Amino acid sequence: MAESHSAFIGEIPRNYEKYLGPLIFSEYAEDLANRITVPKGGSLLETAAGTGMATRQLRDSISQDVRIVATDLNEDMLNVAKKKFEGSENIEFQIANALDLPFDDVTFDAVACQFSVMFFPDKLLSLQEAARVLKPGGKFYFNIWDSFEHNQLIQTVNKTITEYLPENPPDFYNVPYGYYEIDVIKNLLFEAGFADIEIAVLPRFSVTEEARDVAMGYVMGTPARLQIEQCAPESLSKIVDAVEHAVGTEFGYKSVKAKMQAMVFTAHYSG
Repeated sequence: MAESHSAFIGEIPRNYEKYLGPLIFSEYAEDLANRITVPKGGSLLETAAGTGMATRQLRDSISQDVRIVATDLNEDMLNVAKKKFEGSENIEFQIANALDLPFDDVTFDAVACQFSVMFFPDKLLSLQEAARVLKPGGKFYFNIWDSFEHNQLIQTVNKTITEYLPENPPDFYNVPYGYYEIDVIKNLLFEAGFADIEIAVLPRFSVTEEARDVAMGYVMGTPARLQIEQCAPESLSKIVDAVEHAVGTEFGYKSVKAKMQAMVFTAHYSG
């Protein structure tokens, strides 16, 4: 199933944007954007930009004379992102693999990546590529999710689906919520040439009006949908209902509020 971990295609990007955006991503996107500094007339690269949740915040937070290049492997995701911007906003979109960036060395003043390092199959190479395209003195900013233990909604979602499909549960959620060991990440950053690494742990709350929104986001707005469709397509709508029920039972069907937690890294590159 590994090939489907990064397959944000078809209807998935729209559901991802509609439900997961306000539920878990927006607040962290704003936090990431507010940390980033780029010199006047400089340039910023965003890798794995997805539907542009962080991209929109970056453009709003950073001077308009800074060139922003937003990249993603999935064209369907970028097509959603493009709709958030006017042609005059000094932003470019490009399909690109974070493991093989189509840019010259020493091009950007900063690189940003929201909740995507976990998906890169060769994490060291992704960090090396970020370092390669950075100018000396540039910074790489990225955030990642903490473990299931610190993210209540996904813990409930994952448990419910695993119980529903015990013989062949989707393993997608293990990817975004399975890469959180700080020492491992720091060592890879050092190996890639970064130094002076700053780390912040950010506990927050997921908030939404309906338990149904949680089910639609995590089931229909992630590649877990593809994995369910591969092994039990007739169960998809029933699983959405089961997740809604589990979330509603634990956190309420209305005015859902649950703990979530992420970490943000700022890594300096001296060149």
